[in-house]
Amino acid sequence: MDNKLKPYCTIIGETIVTVVVFGDELADLYGYEMDAGDPFWYISGTDAWFEKQEVNGETFLVAKTYDKDYFSVPVDQKALDLLAVKNGILVLLPNAPLKAEDIKQTTDLEELREWMNTEIGEDEIEGVIYCFYTEEDKKKYHEQ
Repeated sequence: MDNKLKPYCTIIGETIVTVVVFGDELADLYGYEMDAGDPFWYISGTDAWFEKQEVNGETFLVAKTYDKDYFSVPVDQKALDLLAVKNGILVLLPNAPLKAEDIKQTTDLEELREWMNTEIGEDEIEGVIYCFYTEEDKKKYHEQ
């Protein structure tokens, strides 16, 4: 039996599409983060991104680079509708189990960062923003 916690997708504060990842699924990308002066650093969309994939009638968000698919999580239509307007995904990387219902519900990223630092611990959780690419985005940014 596999007791490893699985990544999942949730929505924080009705607007922030979030993927919670446990373990080292994205370890290859550590060190690629860039500081934009915002509460969360980001990964450039040319380095790694999320995209939608359909498999056997189910819809998933897939974390990937040009040469590797890292993991996928089921995604619902509400999250996809939000991503059609805001094409960023907040990826939370906690060191311990974190249920969706335990995440502070806010639309303010500064407030969310403060909650993470005080309630979970600055060294116990990280957050990074990734791009979400539609088929059109991939053609625009990835085809030379």
